[in-house]
Amino acid sequence: MKKKIAVVFGGKSPEHEVSIESAKTVCVKLADAGFSVLPFYAPRAGAWRLVRLADLLAGRRLAGPELEPSLGAGCFLKRGGGRVKPDAMFPIVHGSTGEDGAMQGFFELAGLPYTGCGVTASAVGMDKIISKELAALDGVPVLPHVVIRAHQRDAMGPLLKRALRLGFPLFVKPVAQGSSVGVAKVKRPAELRPAVLNAFRFDTAVMIEKGVDRAREIVCGVLGSPEGAAASVCGEVVPKGKHEFFDYEAKYLDDDGMDFLLPAPLPAAVSARLRDLAVKIFLALGGSGMARIDFFVDPKDVKKVYFCEINTLPGFTSHSLYPRLWEKTGLKPAKVLKELVGIALRAAAAKRRLTTARK
Repeated sequence: MKKKIAVVFGGKSPEHEVSIESAKTVCVKLADAGFSVLPFYAPRAGAWRLVRLADLLAGRRLAGPELEPSLGAGCFLKRGGGRVKPDAMFPIVHGSTGEDGAMQGFFELAGLPYTGCGVTASAVGMDKIISKELAALDGVPVLPHVVIRAHQRDAMGPLLKRALRLGFPLFVKPVAQGSSVGVAKVKRPAELRPAVLNAFRFDTAVMIEKGVDRAREIVCGVLGSPEGAAASVCGEVVPKGKHEFFDYEAKYLDDDGMDFLLPAPLPAAVSARLRDLAVKIFLALGGSGMARIDFFVDPKDVKKVYFCEINTLPGFTSHSLYPRLWEKTGLKPAKVLKELVGIALRAAAAKRRLTTARK
């Protein structure tokens, strides 16, 4: 009998629409891999719904019975009667509430196997500050930064001055958002405060990071678990036209916003080092399942590389970087998804063997 995989998509984050596009690819490829697919739509407000795959793929209104979790039974009750009991959950909700450990915590409470990173690794990976600091403790090179938190917003002048001393360019980022939401490149002092205020629209903490002028943006996919993880080939994102870096518009709104070079035109030794660093970062943060690791490489000296961020739930649309990285490495998307489900089921089985009693 086919295993039933519930693909959860949508969510409350600014990446809601991106999640829907990812879900289309994931559902189709999971079916190709031999699974029975249950599309669970999470509206920005309201209960989850079990929707029809045909409606999702056709871009029609997503309607269906509301779902209520039954924690003791490890299943979902449908309004109107009946229940749905998936063998595993596949969250593809990018950004807050889906990628930050919140949804993973719910799955843990419900006793449901799920793909991807666990609660801690998801939360750590979503926080650009904590992830950088943990990576640095493991010897990974990172760039200096200044953090401004919400309670410091009204008196942030000294922090802005400290950031300006880092030198230009500077990158202003919401600490816990993905897909470059709210990210700005700052090249002049007058641009810094407005960029920080804009980033505060999306998060309660903002990071101002020293940039590398015209840095090469290198990405690497990781697939596996603490028992064994592997890195894909490296790819290089080359922004085009008006885009000075790989921002949200270049990613999702501009069909000609970037070129993606596969593999990245780097010396073999540099590519090997970045792949090793990607796995090292993944394991240092407690990763499991999948992640995409982003690096900056100094265009004047390719031996100078810096960890930018980890994306523990990368996009999985037809043109997303993560599946393309693995396809170039030799793994088709359906094979990647099958491996992710296998990792999830093995992790859940290992947890069930743990005792919850004191004696």
